[in-house]
Amino acid sequence: MLNTVIQAVIYLFVGFIEMFLATARTSFIAKGRNFSASVVVFIENILYFFILYQLINHLENNLPVFISYSLGGSLGTFVNLKKSG
Repeated sequence: MLNTVIQAVIYLFVGFIEMFLATARTSFIAKGRNFSASVVVFIENILYFFILYQLINHLENNLPVFISYSLGGSLGTFVNLKKSG
């Protein structure tokens, strides 16, 4: 149980960072900041591979983790849009 809670918190954080970076990337592209957008894409790809690796290697009953990751993603987008807006 504790392991699932720890995983959920980690995935919440990763989902938050991932979507925060995705909205930042879109903003950088819109502003013509190509180098900044490229750096963000590099970091995003590292996160994508981390998530993919974890999901493939831990397929057992991870519904709380999936929900936590999705919640983190939505919070990351919300916070970045509030910051930018």
